[in-house]
Amino acid sequence: MASKERDVELDCTPQTAAIGACVDGVDLRATPSAALGSALRDALSRYHVLFFRGQGLDDEAHRRLAECLGPLFVHPFEAAMGRSEPVHSIVDRPEDVPDRAGWHTDDSYLERPPAYAVLRCEVAPVAGGDTAWCNMEAAFDALSGPMQDFLMGLRGIHATEGSLLDYVRTHLPPDRVAETLARVGSGAVHPIVRTHPVSGQRALYFELNFMRRIEGLSGRETHFVRAFLSKQVENVSLQCRFHWRPGDVAIWDERSTQHIGAADHAGQHRVMKRCLVAGERPL
Repeated sequence: MASKERDVELDCTPQTAAIGACVDGVDLRATPSAALGSALRDALSRYHVLFFRGQGLDDEAHRRLAECLGPLFVHPFEAAMGRSEPVHSIVDRPEDVPDRAGWHTDDSYLERPPAYAVLRCEVAPVAGGDTAWCNMEAAFDALSGPMQDFLMGLRGIHATEGSLLDYVRTHLPPDRVAETLARVGSGAVHPIVRTHPVSGQRALYFELNFMRRIEGLSGRETHFVRAFLSKQVENVSLQCRFHWRPGDVAIWDERSTQHIGAADHAGQHRVMKRCLVAGERPL
């Protein structure tokens, strides 16, 4: 009879009272096990984002780590270009002007947005270039009962019109534009309060770059709700911030967090690599 796989216990040190933990004593370069995947998911349900210092992963180890959390996510842009590699680079060169999209959760305009993200640092700036995360479950819990009830009745329309479609038409080969637009679609409709499929906790779920309309509300009312939501993610008491060093890894739950990169490292080189894990339809 095959022996039962031993449970993995993670040594987690909280980063703030609200979100984040630094994990010690784990070598992510080793082949991940189902037990490690389970331990990571459990820890993410509690801390939402996990940090691992000095791991030094390559692309293959990065892919294996993400895969232990679930099926890998290949972005529709990549699929339309005939590429299936889930690990991709985010590069800021010294001659670039760093630009960030503000607080967000990834790819909310898809019917099934990613569930988890695994990000590693290859080249870190000497100063700046941090990433911050916000606990959107805590943001929901901090609201009054009447406001929770109001938001739970709303669904946001996350549309690809505007900047995303402009990017596709500008940066992709003309013969790939139609296929890419077909894969991306026109957007998706998601509840503004979603229930986590693992923990059962409720979280605010919105992405102001794409959620431009709310079902049943007028333009003026939508503007009011968007402005209110934007203030919730700016609450520093619900955030943590991480300063990258080469070899570091962060894993976070896209369903219960938002994140933002600081564009404060102008004139410096920064190279990150990210792999996403496929998710389910928000409920």
